[in-house]
Amino acid sequence: MFLSTSTNTIDAKGRTSVPSAFRDTVGDDAAIFVWPSMRGEFLEGGGKALMESIQCEIFDRVSDGSLSPEQAEAQQVMLLGEARRLGYDKTGRFVLPEAFRDHAALTDAATFVGLGNRFQIWNPAAHENRKAEMRERVKNTPLVMGIVRPS
Repeated sequence: MFLSTSTNTIDAKGRTSVPSAFRDTVGDDAAIFVWPSMRGEFLEGGGKALMESIQCEIFDRVSDGSLSPEQAEAQQVMLLGEARRLGYDKTGRFVLPEAFRDHAALTDAATFVGLGNRFQIWNPAAHENRKAEMRERVKNTPLVMGIVRPS
């Protein structure tokens, strides 16, 4: 699982590092898959298993009628078509494409946020603002503390 939050520097060439805990989750593949979020100015990503599950979910949703073929194609274009496999070296260092840095307003640092089977990459200041918003939102939400098993 992708767990925890880590902020890493970005150098002048656009290089940053995958947090070591995330590298442990990815395992021997030595790569992450990242794409610009359609939901805001941040990046989303995960390992190979997430990409495969996204593709399967799209097919399943077309099969059960909850997505039309046109909607499925739009999601494939925006998720799978925009995603990049980003390989990293033994220290986790990789180049974050300029278009991705621009989308998320990443200049000198990137905050990696673990979300279980996936992660997000944020501008550190934007993430702090989001975290404050999430803290307020969770105050009015029943907490899930390991009582409910994920489906």
